[in-house]
Amino acid sequence: MSEGVGIVEPKTLALKLPEGGYRLESGGLLKKIEVLYEECGAPMRDDNVIFICHALTGDAHVAGVRPGESKPSGWWEGMVGPGRGIDTNRWHVICANVLGGCSGTTGPMSINPDTGKPYGSAFPQYTFSDAVDVYRMLLRQLGVKHLAALIGGSYGGLQVMDWVTRCPDEMDKAALIATSASLNTQALAFDVVGRAGITEDPDWNGGDYYGVGDGLGPKRGLSTARELAHITYLSRELLEEKFHRNLQQSFVDAPPEERAKRDAQFKTYFQIESYLDHHGKKFLKRFDANSYLHITRSMDLFDAGARYGGLDNATARVKAKCLVVSYERDILFAEWQSKDIVRSLLRNDKSVSYAHLEAGTGHDSFLTDISDLSPLLGGFLNGRRVKVMKWQERLYRNITRMVRRGARVLDIGCGDGSLLNVLKKQRDVKGDGVEIDIDRFSEAVADGHDCFWEDADEGLSLIPDGHYDVAVCSDTLQEVKNPRGLLREALRIADEAIVTFPNFAAYRIRLTLAFAGRLPVSKALPFKWYDTPNIHCVTLKDFRELCKADGIEILDVRAESRHPLGKLLLALGFKNLGASRIVARIRRAAK
Repeated sequence: MSEGVGIVEPKTLALKLPEGGYRLESGGLLKKIEVLYEECGAPMRDDNVIFICHALTGDAHVAGVRPGESKPSGWWEGMVGPGRGIDTNRWHVICANVLGGCSGTTGPMSINPDTGKPYGSAFPQYTFSDAVDVYRMLLRQLGVKHLAALIGGSYGGLQVMDWVTRCPDEMDKAALIATSASLNTQALAFDVVGRAGITEDPDWNGGDYYGVGDGLGPKRGLSTARELAHITYLSRELLEEKFHRNLQQSFVDAPPEERAKRDAQFKTYFQIESYLDHHGKKFLKRFDANSYLHITRSMDLFDAGARYGGLDNATARVKAKCLVVSYERDILFAEWQSKDIVRSLLRNDKSVSYAHLEAGTGHDSFLTDISDLSPLLGGFLNGRRVKVMKWQERLYRNITRMVRRGARVLDIGCGDGSLLNVLKKQRDVKGDGVEIDIDRFSEAVADGHDCFWEDADEGLSLIPDGHYDVAVCSDTLQEVKNPRGLLREALRIADEAIVTFPNFAAYRIRLTLAFAGRLPVSKALPFKWYDTPNIHCVTLKDFRELCKADGIEILDVRAESRHPLGKLLLALGFKNLGASRIVARIRRAAK
């Protein structure tokens, strides 16, 4: 990994507010707003600024070394830096602490200009949109007129959702990671219990605990809220793997008087309890209880569709090219919530890619397990120079001939996007892809295509009926468990489909089996029998029979062979015997 962005100086900017102060959506007034922010990377230009919205208890320090520190401490250090997913050789990165926070931006701990004391209970209620507007005012004062990209995960992703729907002209791209359009009921429940732990702690004192005692206020309540939240950040499987029912030996071996005290408090000796205790106490050193209350409440109340009468009305406003990412075993922001955003964007014909990453470590994967996210996000942001090779044009020649110019095409099993690149060059199509291999998916996204991480065997539920002119299944039919289901899905989402597959009735295969007694290995079938992706042996005759049985009309068939004898057999009309590969154009038969 590269050396990183080096020393990053935190900066504070006093916003230029309207006369009398900034009026919040709830009606409250802030007469003074200061924002703490950090910036790093390439010199700022009109076209290279990326703004990152931090997570719930994050701050502006996204990457780099703080003054006085000896090593990097940014919360997304592995993602932001030279040559990393967010490449600071190219991009100028800005991150700021949120309104209501406790890391430098105006919040409950800040001095109320009317009293000369910390706001405490007097800090006004604010909405997500208020917080986003503070970011927007900051950027305007910094001279940023337009964002190349807006990125956020979790709580930060919700802010991105507000921003792209409410102010759609202000960014070119948007990445919404491990997030949703609004919190699900379970996530709301965790927050409700966490806030109750704080407000029912007698040391909270209604929010006016600054200057009282040690000034830290409801330590027990805040620690408990953090412990509860921390359970939701890791998957059940990861917690089981890390701790199981293992005991904390230092407690087991403690003197009898310590054990008695612990027993009287109904404490246990499990490692998981020690782990949560540690994180709860650690949190007290860097976060404020009132900020936690304000931030979580604003998050709970946010609903991207509420302002516009529904999510579809909200996403209809989006102009940015979007990337939506969910994570396996995320109990806070489930996969279905990300898919709801994607489906809504697709219904409004917006540019969106969707990936579901299988890190399996839970919600915090976007912070801690970025090996797949980093190249994916980097490709989405940077793009790459697309070069179509002559051999690719020859390989896809018959598919290209079947696609009309300007058509909207979905390539099911698109791989690295090479077919889509050919179709774009030769037919000027709007091409999207479906791919389940995340490395190849990332390459297709880097080429500028919208892609969807879906298993064709499980159906293409993200995609609306009739969304495309043509669906292409290029060498996919023989690799899926349910070929009939794939054909049905292809003709549900598109008017026509183009299907290609290796023809297992070709003369070379027959001869190899007849005389060598072995399955062939060739350019058309380059795999040994034990590691082939082909789980069905399809022939042209079999394909015709399947189409007839399922009410599918075959509009055109192109039979391909690279070998002289195969070409001769094709010329004589023996397609099933001569073809090593079949390209067929189909549609639903008229009723």
